[in-house]
Amino acid sequence: MSDIKRTPYAPDFIDVDLWDPSTFADGPPYEAFAQLRAEAPVAFHPEKPRREGKKPGPGFWCVTTHADIHEVSTNPDVYSSWLGGFTGADITGAVLEETRLNLMAQDPPDHTHLRRAVRDPFSSHGVAKLRSAVEGFARDTVDKIAHKNEIDFVDEVASDLPLLVLSHLMGVAPEDRGLFYGWTNAIIGNHDPDFGGTIADFLQAKDELFAYGRNIIENKRKNPGDDLVSTFVQAEINGEPLETETIIHLWFLLLIAGNETTRSSLTASMEALSAFPEQRELLLSDLPTHLPGFIEEVLRWGNPVLHFRRTASVDTQLGGAEIKAGDKLLLWYPSANRDATVLDNPHDFDLTRSPNMHLAFGVGQHFCLGARLGRMQIGIMLTELLTRLPDIAVSAPATRAHSNFLNSAKTLPVRFTPEAGH
Repeated sequence: MSDIKRTPYAPDFIDVDLWDPSTFADGPPYEAFAQLRAEAPVAFHPEKPRREGKKPGPGFWCVTTHADIHEVSTNPDVYSSWLGGFTGADITGAVLEETRLNLMAQDPPDHTHLRRAVRDPFSSHGVAKLRSAVEGFARDTVDKIAHKNEIDFVDEVASDLPLLVLSHLMGVAPEDRGLFYGWTNAIIGNHDPDFGGTIADFLQAKDELFAYGRNIIENKRKNPGDDLVSTFVQAEINGEPLETETIIHLWFLLLIAGNETTRSSLTASMEALSAFPEQRELLLSDLPTHLPGFIEEVLRWGNPVLHFRRTASVDTQLGGAEIKAGDKLLLWYPSANRDATVLDNPHDFDLTRSPNMHLAFGVGQHFCLGARLGRMQIGIMLTELLTRLPDIAVSAPATRAHSNFLNSAKTLPVRFTPEAGH
C-alpha cells in the first residue's frame, strides 16, 4: 500500500485509535463511530505497531455505515476474504496459505462449495436435534451454581455452556474440555497479557489444538458416529472427500469462533438485564413471547464481533472514498448496529424492536454458519437461569479482553438468591 496519505483520514475526525485494543477496554467507542458515519463513512486509518520492535502497518479503511458494510459483504468479487484473510493482521506466505483453508477466508466458488458440503448440521432440522442435549447442559451448568449467591458469570456460566455443547458436537472427551478453555483464551486473547499475550503463546495453543483435532479426525474416519466431525469426514465436494487440513480448520473455526461468540452474547445478555430493568421486567412478564426479540437485541447491542476484514481486489469507490487494489478494509459491526438510517433510536435497548436489522452475524455469503445454534444456546440458558434464579444481576462491571477484534468479557461478577432446596 502506498505511503501517500489517503483521504478522508480518520484522525481528522476522531481522537481515538481504532487499531489500539485498549480503545475497546470499556466497550466499543460509539461516539467515534457516530462521528465517522456522519462525516467520513469510509475513512483511512493509520496503523501503529501493537508489539515492541514492530514497524507501523499499512493502514486500513474504516467502513462504518450499515449500507457500506452490506455492500462490501455481498460483493466478494471486489472485496475479498481470500486475498488477505479475515482479520486485521497482515499475514503472508505459509501463514496466509494456511488461513485460506478456513471457511471465513474463502471467496466463491470455493467458499460456496465447502459451506454447502457442511451446512446440514446447522440447518433448522439439524439444530433442532440438539435441543435436548443443550437443555441438559444448561441444567447441569445451573445445577453447579444454584446453591451459591455470587459467581463470576463468564467463568461459571457463559464459558461453560458453549464449551459443553461444542465439545459434545466435536467429539471431545469430557475430561479434555478444560483444555479447550485454555486454548481458546490463548488464541482469541493473543494480545492480552492475562492469556499469555505473545505470538509464541498463540502458536503453541493453536498447534496443540490442531494436534488434538487431527487425532479425532483420524479416529472418526475409522469409527464415525453422530457428531460433527463424523459428518465432515463423510462430506464431499464434487465427489471428493474433504481433506484432513480442511476439516481441521472447520474444527478450529467452530471451537474458537462458536465458543467465543456465544460466551460473549450470554455475558452481554446478563449485562443488558441489569442495565435495563424495565426491559427485564417486560421479558419476565412473558418469557416465551419476548425471549426471541430479547436475543436479537442483545446481539445488536452486545456486538460479539467488532470487525472482520476484506481486501480490495480492484480499484473501486466506496462511500465517497477511492479504494485501491490491495487496500485493507475493516468492517466495524458495532457502528453498523447503531446506524440511525436503518435502526430507530439505535442507542436504546428495545426487545420489541422490529425489524431488527443488526449485522451481528454478518451478511451475505459469510453470514454465520452457526447462527441458529448460537441463538438456541442463548435462549435455552436464559430460560434456565431466569426460571431458577430470577433475581440474578450484575454486581460489578465486566473486565474486557484486550482486543479490537472480539468484544469479549473476561469477568462479570453476578449475585442471586440461592435456589430453594440448595
